Amino acid sequence: MALPQHFAVYLYSLLSLISWRCLGLNIPEPKGRYNAALSTAELVDDSRIDPYDPNRGNRSVMVSLFYPVPRNQCNQTCLVPYAPRLAANEFDMEAAAHGAPSNGTFENLRLDVCCSPSHNATQDAITYPLVLFSAGLLDSRLQYNAMAQKITQAGYAVVTLDSTYGSSIVEFPDGRSVAGLNVSFWCDEHVTDVCSPTPNIPPLLETNVQDARFILDQLGGPSGIKSLIPSATQGFDTEHVAYCGHSFGGATAVRASMEDKRVVGAINLDGDQFGNITDVLAPVLLFGRSDPVPHNRTDDSTWQETWDHALGWRRQIGLRDAQHWTFNDQPMLAKLAGWPVTESLKAWIGILDGQRSFAVISAYVIESLDFPLKGQNSSLFDGPSQSFPEVVVG
Repeated sequence: MALPQHFAVYLYSLLSLISWRCLGLNIPEPKGRYNAALSTAELVDDSRIDPYDPNRGNRSVMVSLFYPVPRNQCNQTCLVPYAPRLAANEFDMEAAAHGAPSNGTFENLRLDVCCSPSHNATQDAITYPLVLFSAGLLDSRLQYNAMAQKITQAGYAVVTLDSTYGSSIVEFPDGRSVAGLNVSFWCDEHVTDVCSPTPNIPPLLETNVQDARFILDQLGGPSGIKSLIPSATQGFDTEHVAYCGHSFGGATAVRASMEDKRVVGAINLDGDQFGNITDVLAPVLLFGRSDPVPHNRTDDSTWQETWDHALGWRRQIGLRDAQHWTFNDQPMLAKLAGWPVTESLKAWIGILDGQRSFAVISAYVIESLDFPLKGQNSSLFDGPSQSFPEVVVG
């Protein structure tokens, strides 16, 4: 006997949901010469008291390290959670507020990583150029996992950093968690993507820069790197690193390049440049938005001031049909998960196809890293590209 049509559709949807929940949602592994190995650690700076900790404890920073593993030196790949439980739940609630289905996208999301690299691969990990990556204010380092994995595939070791009390939520290995301070502590007004900063923002910027400098100190020596690669016998070359960040993380990246000569390249993905702006000799890329909601030197005086202080290689580019949150993993994940394209979703992550925006952003980020870290020039920044017509240069 044939099922009524409405019941058949319901049953199909229910079975699809059950299957999806059981199987999970896997981010396709980037193709290339390398797999990416992943490790996480809490690094504690015994020399600093956390200014935001009510108990006045030492400053702790959660980091993830993605490092390249040649495919013939990866003994096994595994699917690992994109985010731990509390963070995944928070990401799901944020997505649901913009029209995504309340079906646990992030709870079920998985990354495909090399979970059993050869001994030679772990020993060679520190030979790859190092890139730091910081998240936006009240975001999480975890929301850039796919981007970090993509950069790793190009032959870079990538360390993503959280900002304790400045990230949405930070979960530590011992089970404790720290939620970010309320947005009103950081912003007088927070309308759409605009934060009118309170006096608390400049000190947070300096705290985050100090976090990054501490991480470099740790990863440059054999004792610090062992928390992430236990078999390592020496640290990374931390005298020549690049720093990329989104939003407030982009401001942190550029500010770090102004303060620390070890940062030889900085990328700001659509972030206002808060705090003190001084001369910088390192290459600087300002990657913002083009039409219909542009963010560039014309409408952001902090970008113009940063441009004026960038004394070396400098470029500004803009991505068409983008929003501020186009620059993290969300658009690609929305496409992968098949979220309905609501007006709220478009206002959040833009109207550019999510997989395409991810491909474009990662391509320009990697080409920008190649210049200071590998000495390779790219014609992508010289003008319009037939391969990437969505990007406006200048």
